[in-house]
Amino acid sequence: MRYHILGRTGFKVSEIGLGGHEYARFLNPYHFPGKREPEQLIEEEEMISTQAPRNNLIKRAIEAGVNYFDTGVIEECQSLGLALKTLGLRNKVYVAAEMMTPLARLQSTPKARWRDTLISGVEQRLKILNTGYIDVYNVHIPSAGYSRERFEFVINVLREIKEQGKIKAIGVADHQTGFVAELIRKFDCFDSAMVPYNFHRNDAKQTLFPLCKALEVGVVVMKPFCWPYYGIPFTNFVPDNYEKGVFTPAQTALKWILKSPEVSTIVPGTNTMSELEENIAVTTKDGEVNEELLTKCLKTAQSPAGKEKLRELTKKEEVARAREYIRGYAKRALEGWSEY
Repeated sequence: MRYHILGRTGFKVSEIGLGGHEYARFLNPYHFPGKREPEQLIEEEEMISTQAPRNNLIKRAIEAGVNYFDTGVIEECQSLGLALKTLGLRNKVYVAAEMMTPLARLQSTPKARWRDTLISGVEQRLKILNTGYIDVYNVHIPSAGYSRERFEFVINVLREIKEQGKIKAIGVADHQTGFVAELIRKFDCFDSAMVPYNFHRNDAKQTLFPLCKALEVGVVVMKPFCWPYYGIPFTNFVPDNYEKGVFTPAQTALKWILKSPEVSTIVPGTNTMSELEENIAVTTKDGEVNEELLTKCLKTAQSPAGKEKLRELTKKEEVARAREYIRGYAKRALEGWSEY
């Protein structure tokens, strides 16, 4: 495993991390409402009954040198917290967490309760992660519900919590890279920035990375595989007759991202041991990145054949939640929906 310094945090993080999204277990209530409410905790019995494979995956990741773990929605914190407690490995890793869309939440909350809302959000994450501190606490999607007043309030409260030692660094996570760049330019209040960056969605290279380098803001990359359609891995559109080289298609995508020296770590959502092994193996291989393969995948995905593939994905009958998740995003892609 190779390591990079995460900007001004000084954290030495693995270039391949582990994302929080667990498509195989729980449907995201923010994207698929009706199953449960956002921020609704998974019942302990259900969590424990499906946790063993995740514990094994976390254990293997740490053995391979992965030390940066990102969490977003509430069950991701529950899962990682349970795994690290079971394995006794909290002190071996860096953990990132966040309250979902805090500015939007304050927008619909009486101002007298703003402070309590933010503090309780941090305390809840600490509790379910089974930890006394969070290494990187991200301001999640500040572009949602943004106002200068709300933004500055959030940052000031997080700085107070950081002084208490419950947060080690303050980050930002947003899909709007230009918006993140403007916040960094105006306020210079983030130690790290987590944004989408991949072969299809690569605007961060121009809009954000130079600024992060100049101000020592660490860069964490999310969504390395889900392009050009949100929630659907591009590997669904790999040509059948592609020329196999040193890297698999997924490894090619990761290696392409790592060509940018500003990137400290990538946090792909990972569900299975085979996915993990494929991801971490990229750190042991050297070779040329086959951009032609990525170009063909993108072209196929955006072609009539790609649209037909999306239609096929909506018709799969498997009952596994991973397939249900893909099926839902395929329907949304055909409707023109995008979270980017």
